[in-house]
Amino acid sequence: MTGVLSDREETLVHAAIGALEISEGIVPGEAFPALSDDALRAVVAHRLKETGRVLLPREHRGVMGYTSGYDDAAARRMASNGIGILPEADRAVLAIALLRTVAIPRSGGQHRSTSWFSDGPGTSAAEIRANTDNYFTRDHVRFAVRRLKARRLLRSGYHGQLLPGPALLRLTEAQSTRLWEDLVLVTLPDSLWADIIRRRREQAIPPAPKPQPPQEHEP
Repeated sequence: MTGVLSDREETLVHAAIGALEISEGIVPGEAFPALSDDALRAVVAHRLKETGRVLLPREHRGVMGYTSGYDDAAARRMASNGIGILPEADRAVLAIALLRTVAIPRSGGQHRSTSWFSDGPGTSAAEIRANTDNYFTRDHVRFAVRRLKARRLLRSGYHGQLLPGPALLRLTEAQSTRLWEDLVLVTLPDSLWADIIRRRREQAIPPAPKPQPPQEHEP
């Protein structure tokens, strides 16, 4: 159902897309008719696709719903142009926060979720700074945390603990997998797993086009 819609259907589709784009979490499917109806949801997905976005089904705390994010091709183009790239301190703080709140607890069996949007255990700015061997100052970490919260990549939990933010729900499966792999490359650079990741990424890079000889034009 991607053809002509009635005025009411257009209104429903616009309302659903607006909610998906501005919501800081999961939009419950039953909250919007254009998400609960299969045909209208297909229209929503099509409209998002036309702008380099994608409809993502999500679940958290038993809530089933949707959010939206950049599709993989759009995300790659933006990254190659330097759009959306975090500063060094922000990248380091986010990586340590995700290690402490998601990756390490998951490997220790504290939870089985494959989502980055974890409810704990949390971490703190002091713990994050300690994990950098004090490479960053307290102000570096404090301002990085503030910026990451503004981007909704981190959020505050109980007693001010830092937790992953809702923006991570907008990652596609491929983007989420790459983030996991990036953490492996940072934390276990000499491991067999890291070597496999590097070789797979090198093989995925298309070869540079061969230069063409200049063509001679007849006088």
